[in-house]
Amino acid sequence: MLNNGILTMERHQRIFIKITELLQAKLGERIKIYKENGAEHLELTDSTFWLMIDKSEFTVGYGLNHVHFSESYNNLEDGIIQAFDLLTNKIKTTEYIKGNIVFKVTTEIEFSNSQLINIGTSILMFYPFWKKTKTKRITSEKIIEKKEIEDDVNFILNENRNQG
Repeated sequence: MLNNGILTMERHQRIFIKITELLQAKLGERIKIYKENGAEHLELTDSTFWLMIDKSEFTVGYGLNHVHFSESYNNLEDGIIQAFDLLTNKIKTTEYIKGNIVFKVTTEIEFSNSQLINIGTSILMFYPFWKKTKTKRITSEKIIEKKEIEDDVNFILNENRNQG
């Protein structure tokens, strides 16, 4: 598809394209791609999962929480793994609410062995701190079965290792 120009791209851009192609093949119309302000975004229509690339980084997100990956951070492989972990495991989101304001959101990946990995916590600076805190826990089911994409993910990981 984009193989003519793919070799001249940065490694994080090639990874984004490979992941995009895989997700479009597996999830079809649920994948939306758009460009804005020099960045390219991938969103899943019925989820808060998203990916983004700009000139130097690959960002993996779920709702407000996200992690930046790049060649300069030497963590692109971690970004590939996190993207697919978010797609192939349950996601637990905890919202902390004071009054009507969600002032803190924690997002965790729940692996099949019940291990939780926190991928981020977002906090508002200004909120009605004097009000009682309520919590709301949301569990999102996995988007795709791991065995359905495992070979493709390993191919992307191996290709990334070989280009490094």
